[in-house]
Amino acid sequence: MIPLCLVAGFLGSGKTTLLRRIAATNTGRRLLFLVNEFSAADVDGRTLAADGLDVRVLPGGSIFCRCLVSQFIGQLNAIAGRAEIGPLDGVVIEASGMADPRVIARLLVETKLDARFSLSRVIAVADPVRLLKLIRTLPAIRAQLEAADVVVLNKCDLAPPAVCDEAEALARSLRPGATVLRAVRANVDVDPFPASPLRE
Repeated sequence: MIPLCLVAGFLGSGKTTLLRRIAATNTGRRLLFLVNEFSAADVDGRTLAADGLDVRVLPGGSIFCRCLVSQFIGQLNAIAGRAEIGPLDGVVIEASGMADPRVIARLLVETKLDARFSLSRVIAVADPVRLLKLIRTLPAIRAQLEAADVVVLNKCDLAPPAVCDEAEALARSLRPGATVLRAVRANVDVDPFPASPLRE
């Protein structure tokens, strides 16, 4: 069973920075990064590839909408096949800013990919200032917080403490029991696969 970690968050919240942090703190694991960008430009994928990471890119829409879902499923099938050849300790998926992460668990079941993959963790990354401004107008942001096991309030150095407090209270109200972390440049230690031991 290959564990999946889904990282969600609105554009500019710091998802790619968090992925780079995850890569740097998980050098004992063999990870693959699957990057979904809403635009056709492959900015995040190139950034991660430049770090020497194993990256696959799905640009031009959300992986959970009709325009890309078949390609997303195809990528997962290809990854599962590759894992039979060589070791793979986990897949980190960077969803587009407009993605609703609640869809992935159902999608895995419907496509029978739940026999090969398990959803280990959902991490939502949010900029406190933009979160409070956009929560009422962008349903995807609320959905990301409601689905998250871990919420990373990033860019807290750029927000007044009262704004960070309000954003944290909002995150906790939408997802009671979630871990909420405050960060600067995504400088937090989050285990993307808490049930998977580090490779010796």
